[in-house]
Amino acid sequence: MLNFQNNSLNIDELPRFETVEKYSISVQYLKVLRITYVVFLLILSVALASLFLFSEIYDSVFYVLVGLVIFVYSFLILEIEKGFKNRKYGLREKDILFQKGFLVFKETIVPYKRIQHVEVKQGLLFKAFNIYSLKLFTAGSSLGDLKITGLEEEQIDKIKAQILKLSDIDED
Repeated sequence: MLNFQNNSLNIDELPRFETVEKYSISVQYLKVLRITYVVFLLILSVALASLFLFSEIYDSVFYVLVGLVIFVYSFLILEIEKGFKNRKYGLREKDILFQKGFLVFKETIVPYKRIQHVEVKQGLLFKAFNIYSLKLFTAGSSLGDLKITGLEEEQIDKIKAQILKLSDIDED
């Protein structure tokens, strides 16, 4: 018979991930986000104006749609503008963490030993602002477990080197 144990842990003795030094995302990424939501708002405005001018929609329905769009868009802009200062990443000995959000706060921690693939991406708009996106994949996930967008070239090189170094060490 196996001697199975499942001991209790004292929550006060667990490591605190809140104390890790965190680094901010490039301010250039905020400019990209602003451009994106302005362009999207213009496209949405043209679509709503076309709907109103070229269809048999009632005025009251149109105003409800416009009000709904303004309401949702206001929350989106609030989340981006106020939450940008919370977009931070941190590196520890055994894992990487990323946090973001204002209205909806999210923090993700990925152990280096679970990382199987690292993807660095720079789209057309990102090239204009010289920023990159880092995506980390672990086993069983095709969408990526962690995506940090808005990193500068120097940051991305250091993070990628750290991840590759530690993920190779942990492979036995």
